[in-house]
Amino acid sequence: MTKEQVSSSFAYASLACSLSFWIVFALYYLFGWLHLSTPGWRWVASLAGWQWTIFEAFGLLLAIIATVLGLLGAKLWRIALPVALLMFLLNMYIMGT
Repeated sequence: MTKEQVSSSFAYASLACSLSFWIVFALYYLFGWLHLSTPGWRWVASLAGWQWTIFEAFGLLLAIIATVLGLLGAKLWRIALPVALLMFLLNMYIMGT
């Protein structure tokens, strides 16, 4: 694997961590609106705020690694780093920690 591929892999993983908050948020309210209860969903809905903050911090760490590796060629870090940073700050603000 080249440095560009490794950097892109870290950037995609960072984007997945960063955007998972919005996906869970949307699914939580969709399931509530439709009065559905799916098995295995309760543990996701019961995550505490500090756990989401740690998850977003991990996404930020992945974006920083992608940035360090991507300075020589890969371009996806330019999207992953600001998204991860903004999601981390937004999560810190929303969760109140």
